Amino acid sequence: MRIYMLLLFFCCVIIIFSCNNSQSFSHSFIDNRWHFEDSVVFTCDIEHKKNYNLELFFRNNLDYPYRNLYLFVEIHNNQKMIKIDTLQYPITDKYGKWLGRGLGKTRDNYFLEELKILDQSGEYKFIFTHGMRINPLIGSNAIGMKITLND
Repeated sequence: MRIYMLLLFFCCVIIIFSCNNSQSFSHSFIDNRWHFEDSVVFTCDIEHKKNYNLELFFRNNLDYPYRNLYLFVEIHNNQKMIKIDTLQYPITDKYGKWLGRGLGKTRDNYFLEELKILDQSGEYKFIFTHGMRINPLIGSNAIGMKITLND
């Protein structure tokens, strides 16, 4: 009887996690430097023709020299570019206080975008390039993306 209960528990866990409508990606930069030539590419499969939320994650350290972050974003669907955009996010307030969460010398910043263009199923490719004036962009630890079905 105990084996059947364990089997039932594992089946429930598998079903719960297989129904997850989100995908997460992350990229760490070598030596905390993001070179302009080094675009970050995340590829995911979209099955539902619905609206999605795109949560971007940027981890920086206190060596980051700017108040904001400019990102150039290209979105491709099945090898065809469907959108190109420039995004700007604040990293500090106007007084230089870090806006992200974190302890010590590292700050985690989260930014939310709503995507209404994912109207076709298939493979989507998200290409991120920094649009800052300095190259390499020092103080950049990592960038990440989480795409979630907007219910």
